[in-house]
Amino acid sequence: MMRMYAVFLKRFTRNTRMATIRRQSIMSVFFIYGGFLIGAVNVLYFFPRYFTPEQFGLTRLLLELALLLSTLCGVGMVPVSIKFFPFFKKYLPDKKNDLLFVTLSITIAALLIMMIALPALKPVVIRKFGYRSPLFVEYFDLLYPLTIGMTLFSLYEGYAWITRKTVLSNFLKEFLFRFLTTVLILAWVIGWIGDFSVFARLFSWTYLPPLLLLVYYITKSREFPLNTEISPVTKRIGGKMAGFGLALFASAALNALAKTNDSIILASQSTRGLTDTAVYNIATYLITLMEVPQRSLTSAATPQIAIAWRERNFARLSSIYQKTALNLLVIGMGLISLILLNVKELIEFLGPTYAPIGVLILILGIAKIIDMGTGMNSQILMLSKHWKIDLFSNMLFVVISLVLNYFLTRKYGVEGPAYGTLIAICFFNLIRFVAIWKIYNLQPFSLNNAKVIIIALACYFLAVLIPDLGNLYVNVAIPSLVFVLLYAITILKLNISKDISEVYQGLVKRFS
Repeated sequence: MMRMYAVFLKRFTRNTRMATIRRQSIMSVFFIYGGFLIGAVNVLYFFPRYFTPEQFGLTRLLLELALLLSTLCGVGMVPVSIKFFPFFKKYLPDKKNDLLFVTLSITIAALLIMMIALPALKPVVIRKFGYRSPLFVEYFDLLYPLTIGMTLFSLYEGYAWITRKTVLSNFLKEFLFRFLTTVLILAWVIGWIGDFSVFARLFSWTYLPPLLLLVYYITKSREFPLNTEISPVTKRIGGKMAGFGLALFASAALNALAKTNDSIILASQSTRGLTDTAVYNIATYLITLMEVPQRSLTSAATPQIAIAWRERNFARLSSIYQKTALNLLVIGMGLISLILLNVKELIEFLGPTYAPIGVLILILGIAKIIDMGTGMNSQILMLSKHWKIDLFSNMLFVVISLVLNYFLTRKYGVEGPAYGTLIAICFFNLIRFVAIWKIYNLQPFSLNNAKVIIIALACYFLAVLIPDLGNLYVNVAIPSLVFVLLYAITILKLNISKDISEVYQGLVKRFS
């Protein structure tokens, strides 16, 4: 499957001149999927089996809050580094380059402000989380090492992208971090760590080894010495850097808030607190698996969209818009059908505490299908002269999701954020769809999109008809295999997607 996907990416981007980036993207996909596989074992097996739901929920909430805080402490320095690096490279010798020093200094200053300000919020945390999630109040201080590690890693990750070490940064972030978490869990399981407080504190430092390795390799490259003398380039374009960083910081903060607010609201407002946070995060993790091909395809399609805009080639834009929407829909419908097909067995495996994940996966899965099925609307708007529509729709999405998640969680408990996400995503994509349609007369749909949905539903219901075979693992394997075969054969026979059919034919020729 991974080989087939890699070939698909290669074919999709074959007309670009970015062969190196393409190869790195494909290699990164392997590490991302490998990391997701390790993460799936952690989230679906180890944490539910060997930790209480509250302990599991605590680890998820700490990660979500650290992600939000690290975005705030990053203050837009990563995009600043990437955008303005060419100016520093062109006008300064490497030894005089102060870009790393400037961005690192600002980031550390933001971290210091966070460390001073965060204790003042503890009374609010106790008031909001103390009753429903007391374990979080107890381990609140673990946010400091997690946030520091995430923030500094993100900054150096930007420099890894600049120095073309994207495979390394993806390996450290997506794979090594989850592997270290697995090592900690195994130490807990076999008794080497006997106290949860010790486990939690070690968990909060899991970003340190990846960070140190990344810092070592960036330093070894010698492209970014820690030059403390402010250069003429910084003095000349410092204002532009600040303005750009603040604009991107606002956008990144909104995106981080959109991704993390559901766990925060659940922990503070839901009846079961951290238990509901754990349940919700299992559902969101499974849905996140659908994002991997979306992110990979986005990185491949974005340069194509930029070229089409530069050439004012609307025929090419329309083709990319429709192809990405169709291909993502094919992948998305296949993945969500497989996940839903095995929800009953997953709940049986995890236990009754996690029973709500069935409804959560259905609601969040529909939301993700809508998001994937509307194609690259964000990239098309972002790279156009109407980029403000992209920014304002992002802002609106965050506001709507925050309000809906808060009130729906108070009313419906763990299902509340799922309904809020679905409504917000529908509204969010509708705005973008209408804007692109009205301004540029472009839309992503064709008859084949409807065919994909019908084919996926038909294959799903045929697989569901398979009776109970008396064994949990057989009940997963046989219906899944039947669905995959029926779905793949039908998609290929009807030639729903020319890209996917070309990939399949190429593989057949290669291995025949």
